[in-house]
Amino acid sequence: MDVEVLRKILSMFELDARRILPVQKGYRNQSYAIKLSNDELANLILYKIEPNILTTIANANAVSNFLADKGMSVRQTLDSRIVCLSTDKTKRYGALYNYLPGQTIPWEAYTMRHIKLLGKTMSDMHALLAKFEGDLTEIAFDSLALNHRMQTYFTDPNVMGALWAKLNLKIRHTNFQPLLHICQKLPDQQALHMDFVRGNVLFETVDNGLTISGILDFEKTGRGHVVFDIARTLAFLLVDCKYKDETKVRKYFLQSGYSKRGASPYATLVVKQHDLLEDLLDFFLVHDFYKFLRHNPYEFLPQNEHFIRTRDLLLRRHILEWDETMER
Repeated sequence: MDVEVLRKILSMFELDARRILPVQKGYRNQSYAIKLSNDELANLILYKIEPNILTTIANANAVSNFLADKGMSVRQTLDSRIVCLSTDKTKRYGALYNYLPGQTIPWEAYTMRHIKLLGKTMSDMHALLAKFEGDLTEIAFDSLALNHRMQTYFTDPNVMGALWAKLNLKIRHTNFQPLLHICQKLPDQQALHMDFVRGNVLFETVDNGLTISGILDFEKTGRGHVVFDIARTLAFLLVDCKYKDETKVRKYFLQSGYSKRGASPYATLVVKQHDLLEDLLDFFLVHDFYKFLRHNPYEFLPQNEHFIRTRDLLLRRHILEWDETMER
């Protein structure tokens, strides 16, 4: 975006920027680190225009500000306003946040300490969010709508034919509706992050060792049982931590991190809700598989390592099947 446009947005917040650093692009936003005239750093986020975006931003800000007030290192607003800038070509909403130290690291670089710390921090976050009382979308309800879209896609004869012809795959299970109805009725529904993944977690090494210095992007926040959040993050970990055995990833994240070191009152969740957790893992892995298919030519997917690892997990979990006589 043009620097003058950015400065115009900053002027709406009565701020003067000494320097605007290069843009960092996310799924639904653009992020700019801003060096202010007093040499302090701020973070300007510009959001894509999409349905209900104002509600999405307001909910994200409410949850992250709540956690910040409780002492967690999260992105929080420096100004309560959400500004709107319209030009002849586009319309954007912007919000101003604190600048958090640290950096994201590739999943493949995650050590045992990173994974344990991820589990502990999620557990601590859940313990605090159990007290958040604001209105949020229902995660199970939104997931039912997503499940309907996935079913429509995977039962399309053209899709089934292309999957077999180009990738030699058949999908055996796409109907997660009964599972999601069960999740709707679970007790202890609370606010969740729902995007607690590599790009939204900042790490920093300080005198007392490794720490999570920032949690970003609460735009997918909603209300549901904590098993949703756990399954969403675990699905990413199992795919992307390619140098870690699956058993160890589960142990570090679930037992050593979430249950043993964290503050969540649901520390025994991994035992009591084991089957539910595994079923939701299937749901999120199928969702990731679905996104690969929707956004990429089928012919190029065997060259994508993350697609291959997702596919292989779904094969091991008997969600996908394929002709073993053909070479992978």
